[in-house]
Amino acid sequence: MTLNDIISSALAQLDRTTDSAGLANYRERLTRYANEAQNELAAASGFFRTDELAVNEGIADLSQLPRSCIKVTRVRQQGHSVPFSIGDTSNSILLPYCAPAVITYRCVPAPLVKGTDESELDPCLHGLIVSYLVGRERMGGDVTTQSGGNIYLSMFENAKARLRKHRGGTDSYRFENRY
Repeated sequence: MTLNDIISSALAQLDRTTDSAGLANYRERLTRYANEAQNELAAASGFFRTDELAVNEGIADLSQLPRSCIKVTRVRQQGHSVPFSIGDTSNSILLPYCAPAVITYRCVPAPLVKGTDESELDPCLHGLIVSYLVGRERMGGDVTTQSGGNIYLSMFENAKARLRKHRGGTDSYRFENRY
């Protein structure tokens, strides 16, 4: 869904007009809410990217990645996974080779700004963004509509809690008794 689709869906659930004038009235506030929801869902679902990065004398500068890096989860150089350690700054890691590295890292998705922007999250999560928008908008209303906002935000929180952070098989996160 694009940002316009998300805002239109939220306005339809709020029984408000979805024409261009209605979108313009609510765009700034609902865009801010959409980005908040997107960031929460990214953290809950373990959103990650994989990008190639140049390495200079065994040091990879993480600030050169397209998204702000929260946590590096894997580094591949010369076709295989390699160990890495922290560098002199929080934006650098030390690598064994000077070859380019393919870095898998947790990050925050790109913010939604324009109406045609589409969220980088899985499409199955876009409906949750709509629920968050409706809940936040109802919470800002009068006392009679605030209880309706609690329901939408509870649905959002319950669905977020059920998201699977571990996308690998069972061997990715199980405990093994080695003795």
